[in-house]
Amino acid sequence: MEFTIYLTTKCNFSCKYCYEDYHEHLDLSKEKLIEIIQFILNYANSQVINISFMGGEPLLKKDLIYTAVEYVKREYPYSKIKYDLTTNCSLVDEKFIDFISQNRFSIRISFDGLEKAHNLNRISKNGYNYHNKIVKNIKKTIDKKIPYSIRMTIAENTIPFLFENIVYLHENKMDNISIILDVNMVFTDELLEEFKKQIVMIKDYYLEECNKGRKFSIDQFDGKFLNLLSDFGNHFTMCDAGVTNFKIMPNGDLYPCGFVSDNSAFKLGNIKESINLEKGKLLAYSLFDKKHSKCNQCNIQNFCFGMKCGYMNYLCTGKVNIPSKLTCQFEHVYYPIARDLIINLSENKEKGKLILEPYINYIESANLKLSDLGRQIKTKLCRYEGGY
Repeated sequence: MEFTIYLTTKCNFSCKYCYEDYHEHLDLSKEKLIEIIQFILNYANSQVINISFMGGEPLLKKDLIYTAVEYVKREYPYSKIKYDLTTNCSLVDEKFIDFISQNRFSIRISFDGLEKAHNLNRISKNGYNYHNKIVKNIKKTIDKKIPYSIRMTIAENTIPFLFENIVYLHENKMDNISIILDVNMVFTDELLEEFKKQIVMIKDYYLEECNKGRKFSIDQFDGKFLNLLSDFGNHFTMCDAGVTNFKIMPNGDLYPCGFVSDNSAFKLGNIKESINLEKGKLLAYSLFDKKHSKCNQCNIQNFCFGMKCGYMNYLCTGKVNIPSKLTCQFEHVYYPIARDLIINLSENKEKGKLILEPYINYIESANLKLSDLGRQIKTKLCRYEGGY
């Protein structure tokens, strides 16, 4: 089970594309934190519990992270906890890096790349330019071998820098990259063409770096390989938000997803009352449009992120199973490029076996079904000496 603890709804940045809109600022107290930890450890019924720290900017309440981990160690020494954190990395220091390294945290870093691109939308409230400091903090995190990902949000004004940003991140050894959309962005015809051009350039660069033995990861490529090589049956499969994944606000209120944690209609209870799991399920059912058929006829449904992130869909369209026009455009750009990337990788014996073979092995060991493309790739890999 996974629980995200919101330490504060405040942030030291005013990012132009932020989707959070809390009507009142909340800060978690130490006493309430202990109550939340007790609730999580007593409620969770899984062998491993994932606890995430979130905000706002969670490092505005950095002391609470120390408190939470030390409390769990002391009071629940036999519990298996995985910790992670989402931060803009502007408030990280040496002590904190050592702490999360020692306690095996993973960290998601909101960072948009080049200074000229990053500072267009990620604006600090005190007017200070944090870019160089953030870069230094990220490098210190990587040097400590802390599992990380760079969460790069793209907006209308940063799409022209997308390829440059990827090169910048890779050249600075920030090699685990996730490209996230500003959910409120609108693609004009010109901007959509620019986006396609940028993604093709990134794909070519990715292949060039692979051939040089400098492989790096882009979630919108690597994270889609499983979807392309397997056949999940082409249907809407919403994530487990509100079922095994919950967001806990500083006042103890429980929500299914960060996209709706500022909307009281989605409240699933409070740590004092437990979780209304039935409401979590009914919310998703009530927001599912049974008459919507467009996606059912789409040949990239198996690939599309919009078929999983229901509350992101709701934020844009009011229905969990209807992706926004933006998501649809985004996924239709990625699909042929990611497919072409797999085919290119399979043409190289070494790269095909190193990068693609593990996906084929996983699909078959998990008794999943290979897609048409998956069967083609398996056949090609089998021809290589030392293959299957």
